[in-house]
Amino acid sequence: MYYECNTENLVKNISVRLPDKILEDIDALVENGTYANRTDALRDAARLLLRSQYGILPGKPKEISKDEVWKEYLEDINE
Repeated sequence: MYYECNTENLVKNISVRLPDKILEDIDALVENGTYANRTDALRDAARLLLRSQYGILPGKPKEISKDEVWKEYLEDINE
């Protein structure tokens, strides 16, 4: 796995191998305008996974909308 630290907003780059079908589905979400790009889709997916598996944000429900995830992400990187 490859990591690169971006000290500007504390985001790391990683390499991920995905089956063709998953990548096609992600690309379809980008093409229909649900996400701006693959990165946004995968970032959202990671946040939803952590939220559903671990309830990482105390006091908030595990189920959350894409808009709420995006809002929290923007708040996180702007802190």
